[in-house]
Amino acid sequence: MSKKIGVDSRAGLIIEEAFPLSYLLWPTPKLLSAKFCDESGNDVVNHQLNVECPYYFMEDNFDHVSRIRQGRFYSAVGRTGQTWRVQPHPYVSIPYHNIEAATGVLLMGSLSEYTSWELTCELDQYQLSNLIIRLGNEKAATLWQVIHLETGFTGEQLVTLKARQSFGALPEVNWNRVPEAAGHAVRERMDGLEDEYHRAGVESVVDRAREAATAILSAFLQSEGKEEAKGKDLGDLTKLLEKHSGQQGRKIITSAAWITARLHARGKHAEQEARGVRELREQDAQLAVQCVGVILCDLGWAEWR
Repeated sequence: MSKKIGVDSRAGLIIEEAFPLSYLLWPTPKLLSAKFCDESGNDVVNHQLNVECPYYFMEDNFDHVSRIRQGRFYSAVGRTGQTWRVQPHPYVSIPYHNIEAATGVLLMGSLSEYTSWELTCELDQYQLSNLIIRLGNEKAATLWQVIHLETGFTGEQLVTLKARQSFGALPEVNWNRVPEAAGHAVRERMDGLEDEYHRAGVESVVDRAREAATAILSAFLQSEGKEEAKGKDLGDLTKLLEKHSGQQGRKIITSAAWITARLHARGKHAEQEARGVRELREQDAQLAVQCVGVILCDLGWAEWR
């Protein structure tokens, strides 16, 4: 069952259609213009109407720590000329519109109308996995990817999105450059690192950084024909990379990998007792994450934004 909303841009209000009376959504939910792109930034969903904002994302909730938001998409219907009969709200004065004298009902016209819209109507599963959703406008926007879809009891499609960028902590990965055979493993560990970076303790972040660096170096070396890299830990992979690249080759990458490996070892209590090294701090976790970013960039798989 499709749900329809009316957007009053002059008053900054959103009305949800219902029978016999529509009602004001209050507090006003966050409504963000949405654009659907592929990895190259090309539009993959084109609206049939030439309107200023063809699609909106209405946010239901947002977790700032995990950078996950849930909500629904709406597609423009246009201005149908319909007059909406709206139940007055006791706390909100709605300008620009008439009041029906006999009932006190608000008569609202000239609303921009939108209907609930499903991503799966336009895109198949493969396209969804590679979809980039831009929320916001040209002045300020963020990039998101779909991680879950479900249908609510109203029939609307509830969409769970995850931030595609890690707010400067990690570079923007061009997944077309990552060896296809290892793309899933690398992406999985990068996702795990991003999640831990924003919510977990220092040792956990360093551990996830080591896992990500291991997956990256293993994927690279195997793509270079070094099958012996399969199943190796980060230290062995770094030695193999040094041997493969020569003494001066890929020095930045190997140094970043060694730092990540040593920071991981330093987080172990036995290492602290045996070598008398200091405990890990927040800055060490940041360094480990930055090392993963440097490895990705120097391999040509990512760029800092």
